[in-house]
Amino acid sequence: MIEVSRDLKDILICALRYALGRRTYITSLVANYIMEHKELIDDRVKQVMLRDLENYFRCRKGTITRFGKPTDDECDYNKWLELKNWLEENR
Repeated sequence: MIEVSRDLKDILICALRYALGRRTYITSLVANYIMEHKELIDDRVKQVMLRDLENYFRCRKGTITRFGKPTDDECDYNKWLELKNWLEENR
């Protein structure tokens, strides 16, 4: 069994940040993993993730792009919205 350490929680935050705005399978993989492992999400991690997700939604609304391409697809947006709602419900 893996120890639930601060480092592991920080890695989850890094994974979320890496996946935000990408057009790849990693979006659903990261969001689903977070929702499947509630025990890894404490108040600090929730606050950071919610802040990062809010920034993502704000940037996406403003049509900020990554590398000159659309930031991501509607299915990615919907997955991040699902994660945001899950985090808010599990406060």
